[in-house]
Amino acid sequence: MPATPQNRDIAATFAKGMAVLAAFDGRSAALTLAEIARRAGQDRAAARRGALTLVALGYLRQEGRAFSLTPKVLGPAGAYLQAHGVGRLVQPVLNHHAAEIGREITLATRDGVEVLLVAQSTVQDGPVSQGFTAGSRLPLVSTALGRMLLACEPQAEAEALVDQAPRVTHSADSLTDPRRIKTRIVTARAHGVARTDGEFEPGILGLAVPASAPGARAVVLGTSFPRGPAAEAQGARALAGLRDCAAELRRAGAIEML
Repeated sequence: MPATPQNRDIAATFAKGMAVLAAFDGRSAALTLAEIARRAGQDRAAARRGALTLVALGYLRQEGRAFSLTPKVLGPAGAYLQAHGVGRLVQPVLNHHAAEIGREITLATRDGVEVLLVAQSTVQDGPVSQGFTAGSRLPLVSTALGRMLLACEPQAEAEALVDQAPRVTHSADSLTDPRRIKTRIVTARAHGVARTDGEFEPGILGLAVPASAPGARAVVLGTSFPRGPAAEAQGARALAGLRDCAAELRRAGAIEML
C-alpha cells in the first residue's frame, strides 16, 4: 500500500516536540521519558530528543529521570490572554457577575474532545472545588460546559464528538450511554442551558449557557453549586447571572476577540 503523502508545509520534528510538551497535561507534575513517550505516542529515542530540546530551550527542567514544566510555558498562554483582551475585557465582567451570584464563573471553549478553560472569575472567599484555572481541561460529555459546547454545534457534529470523546464514570451519577448524552444535548440546545447533576463531581450541580453568537466559534459560560434545599433558588439566580454576563461580554465585543 502506498504511503500517505506528507504535507510539506508541516515540520514533523517540531510537531513531535509539541506532542512532548502536550504530554504534560496536569495529571502529574513530573514525567519520566517512558511516560512522555507513551503519552506523546512516540518511541523513547524521539521522546528523549524532544524532551532534551525543550530542556535546552527552558520549557522543561530535568531532575534525575524526571522532567517537569517550567514557568516559561506560561509565556505563550499569557501572550494569548493579553492579545485577546482577557484581562482587560473579560476578567472584570466575570468577576462582577460572579460576585452578584456568589459563585465562580468560568469561560470555556472546545479543543478537540475536551473543554478548555480560557478564563475564570476571582471572587473573594469564593468556594474552591477542584481548583481549575485558565488552561485546565475538563471532560466534554460529563460537564455542563461540555454539553453546552456540544449543543452549540450542529447535531450531526455533536453526535460524532460524543462518539469520539471518552465517556468516563466520574461518579455514580455519570451518564455514559451515548444516546442519553445526545438527548441531553438536544435539550440544552432547545432551552439555551445545559444542566448536570453530580455527573462530574458528586453532589455538585452544573449550569452552562452560550456566550458566543450562533454560528460563531462556540464559547460558553458556566458555574456550579452544591445540591441542597436552596439549590433551586440558587440555580435560578445563577442562570440569570450567567445570561447577563454573556450579554455584557457580547456587548463589549470580548467574545469575538477570543
